[in-house]
Amino acid sequence: MWRDRSRRLAGYARTLGAAARVWLIVLRIQLARRARRPVFGIGARPGPAAECAPDITAELRREILGWPGVTVAPHRYGGSEFRLGKRELGHLHGDYLADLPFPVRVREELVAAGRALPHHILPLSGWVSYPIRDADAVPGALALFRLAYERATAKRGTPTA
Repeated sequence: MWRDRSRRLAGYARTLGAAARVWLIVLRIQLARRARRPVFGIGARPGPAAECAPDITAELRREILGWPGVTVAPHRYGGSEFRLGKRELGHLHGDYLADLPFPVRVREELVAAGRALPHHILPLSGWVSYPIRDADAVPGALALFRLAYERATAKRGTPTA
C-alpha cells in the first residue's frame, strides 16, 4: 500500500516539476516580449523597438492549413486546434506554446533530442509542449506539426504533400 502511495506521489511530483518548468519558460517569454514593447504616452515617439515582430500565430496557421485535409477550430482549453479528420495534430496556446500528441516512444525521442519538452500538464503521456519564444522558434514548431501530420497521413494511408 505504501509503495502505491509513494509511486503516486512521485508521479505527482514529476507532473508538478514538468508543469513548473514549462510555465517558467512561458513566463520568461511573456516578460521578454513585454520588455521589448514600446510604451506610448503623451509626447512619446515610436522608435525601432515599435516595429512589430511577425505574427507568429498567423505564420503557423498559414503553413499548417496549407497541408491537405488540415482544419482548424477553437481548442477546448483556449487557442487553436489543428485536425486531420477527427485526429488532433496539436494545438496552440496563443503565440507562445504548442502542444502536440505523440506515442510515448516518440515523445521520449523528441525530449531526449531537445526538440520538445514533456507536456506541461501530462508529462508522462505522449504529449509534448514546445515553447515559442520568438519568430526563430517557428521552424521548430512547424517541424513538430509536420511530424504529427506525416504520422497521421501514414496511418490513414494518404500521401503527404
